[in-house]
Amino acid sequence: MLLVLIGIVLGVKAILNHQALAGLKTYNGEVTNLAGNELTNVRQPFFREIDGSFNSASAIEVATALQQIVSQEQTYYHEAEGWSVPAQMAGAQRWYVEALGLRYEALADIEAQMQRALGVSSEQGPAIEQIAGDMQKLLTSDVLYSDRVAPLMIQALANAGLAGAPPPSPFLPDIGWLVPATVAERILTYVPTSLGGAPLPAGASVGHKLTSVGYLTPSGSVTPLQSTGVNKLAYTTAGITFVLGVENSGTIIEHDVGTEIKFSKAGFDTSCLRRTGEIHTTEPGKSYTSSILFTPTCPNLSIYLNQVLAMTARVDPLPGENDISNNSQSFDVKFTN
Repeated sequence: MLLVLIGIVLGVKAILNHQALAGLKTYNGEVTNLAGNELTNVRQPFFREIDGSFNSASAIEVATALQQIVSQEQTYYHEAEGWSVPAQMAGAQRWYVEALGLRYEALADIEAQMQRALGVSSEQGPAIEQIAGDMQKLLTSDVLYSDRVAPLMIQALANAGLAGAPPPSPFLPDIGWLVPATVAERILTYVPTSLGGAPLPAGASVGHKLTSVGYLTPSGSVTPLQSTGVNKLAYTTAGITFVLGVENSGTIIEHDVGTEIKFSKAGFDTSCLRRTGEIHTTEPGKSYTSSILFTPTCPNLSIYLNQVLAMTARVDPLPGENDISNNSQSFDVKFTN
């Protein structure tokens, strides 16, 4: 009977040892697979998207692409949180989840800052600095992985008599991303003066002027708005496309130039009657058009129909632009149904 009991104990112990070894191997495999997927599906496309992102058609397209990548990182983060972890890997797991959480947090904030970083406004410099700060979180996640996660995993495997180690999992490509001026150079291909970029050369100037404002007809032609009298425009649920003519009147190439149309009337809340557009790049002396589809989302659009509204169209002033008198034009407009 004693021999049978000893046999049973040894058998149970063998099974438990086998399960423990299998659990360690499984965890090592899970970390290895996630690290590889993260590299291919998150890290590489993320930095590819933001590096030189001024070349994209618009800041909105960049933001949309980044949202999808950030969502993938969030998925990996929650996936790791739900793993069943062997006791020997509890320490490594705690640090690994912490590293993934930092990566997700950093990427989400970078994605949130990109539209401001790509726009020409007073918010551009602070957005670039915030992105550089988020890169510090990515660096911290790399340190946690290399100095905590990997050594603890290697130790647990070695204690169990298993060879193997998790793969390297660096996320930050290089420490240049920690410097705001370098971040600006890589994202915008230039450094704004607010971040230490060179001021305008002697004799240089910046600016745009609004040269024309019209609307697109069903036939595809553009009808100019008249500066005198009331412009009556038939409004349908398809909206109206306004076309703004813009000229770069300075001597500097500009990026992501904002345009805007808005309407107002005394006694009316017209905050919903505003739409914006963007011209990706303008070169000195050249003319461009900005098409803005006007489809307001007012709770009760009908109250604005058949009313004479004051319309203002403008191209956004640039930092350092001295003369903004030609940046906007005004019209009287009545939308009819």
